Amino acid sequence: MKRKEFLKRTVQMGLAAGSLALLPDIASARPAGQGQKSEEDVQEELKKFKEAWVTTLMQNMEKQLDPKERTELMEACGRACARRGPLIKLAESCREDIGKLVTSLAGFLGKEGCTLEGNVVHLSYPKCFCELVTAGPERLPEIYCHCSEGWIKEIFETAARKKVTVQTLQTVKRGAPSCKFLITV
Repeated sequence: MKRKEFLKRTVQMGLAAGSLALLPDIASARPAGQGQKSEEDVQEELKKFKEAWVTTLMQNMEKQLDPKERTELMEACGRACARRGPLIKLAESCREDIGKLVTSLAGFLGKEGCTLEGNVVHLSYPKCFCELVTAGPERLPEIYCHCSEGWIKEIFETAARKKVTVQTLQTVKRGAPSCKFLITV
């Protein structure tokens, strides 16, 4: 797929995702003559809709994008998520001091959750922290975990001020009891 087509499809997916903001109003609307649903029922319908939407997006990515494009797209989503999240400030404060970042992350994840050996960081957490995963469909395609790789790259590259590589060893969404990554700085 050419870059222009890839960008076009990415924008289309983003616009479609923006329509999710309208869902609370749509989900509570009822045809004339029908009673209003409880807030709990509306939220359950909304949750099911979101799960189906995310699953369909992942399935369509599998069908329409080659593996490299899917990986790049998911990593870009992860990087954007990291830039919006609270840990980016921590990464910025650890300017060129990966040890400081590792120590700080170990404070959140436990001593064994983030360790540094030479230029390799061992990152492990007992659950997926992505809200779309924890509150989403039971099983998402394996490609979804590339979002975590992008998130990790953004945090560690921000701190290191240079490119890093991330290797996924296992993830909860792939059936493992925890998520584990190796980051080479």
